[in-house]
Amino acid sequence: MTTTLFSREITYGKKDVAELESASIRVQLIYDKVLFMLHSHLPGSLWNAWIGVPYDIISSLYKGDNDSGSVFQKWIQSPSGWKCIGCERHCLEPSAGPVIPSSGKKRRFTFHNGIRQSMVLQAVIWSMYENTLLFQPYLGEESFLDEADLDTISTYFVPTYLSKHRLIENGKRCKEYQESNIRVYQEWIAAPDLVLQWNGGLTEGRWMTGVYVDHSRFAGLGPYLKDAQGKRTYMRATVE
Repeated sequence: MTTTLFSREITYGKKDVAELESASIRVQLIYDKVLFMLHSHLPGSLWNAWIGVPYDIISSLYKGDNDSGSVFQKWIQSPSGWKCIGCERHCLEPSAGPVIPSSGKKRRFTFHNGIRQSMVLQAVIWSMYENTLLFQPYLGEESFLDEADLDTISTYFVPTYLSKHRLIENGKRCKEYQESNIRVYQEWIAAPDLVLQWNGGLTEGRWMTGVYVDHSRFAGLGPYLKDAQGKRTYMRATVE
């Protein structure tokens, strides 16, 4: 089904907004939990190879303990409900940029949206989820992911792997993400088709919903139309 809009405005029902508000925080806590575990156990060389961003930069953004960044989660309202396909990170890091008066330090704005920072983390979380289900009878209280985590992942995460074989075996379509020599494969989730007629032109694409999380709190919706070339047209969100 295709939705046609004549203004850059998308309306959400109160029930959907309430679900996204709750789900986005639950998802963010899992991102934070797994990221901390990886940093605690991965050798520095592997962390640099797979994540590529210093933990003290990303961790502040996840834990919300200062004003150094925010998270933009990407959601799709699929036929089976809301699904989170990944996130983007906006943060500050030391550089030769302008001096911030309050700190006297030189910092610049950096946007982290690489495969290593987003999709690899999705794949790690999904792998842990599947293995926890497999070995749950033997793990008992030692399981890293508790029942609430498993429920959140099962409900809102999308199967994501470092190899496409599992998806092919299950007869699932997949989307490939690639950065340098890293490839990640995620089950294809259908997003609603959207046509926007505005400024005398026509824009077609998929309706995506961004959810902002700041200081570990829900900070609003950022819906957008994503065209075939990946370009985004951001919309306004209203609630009824």
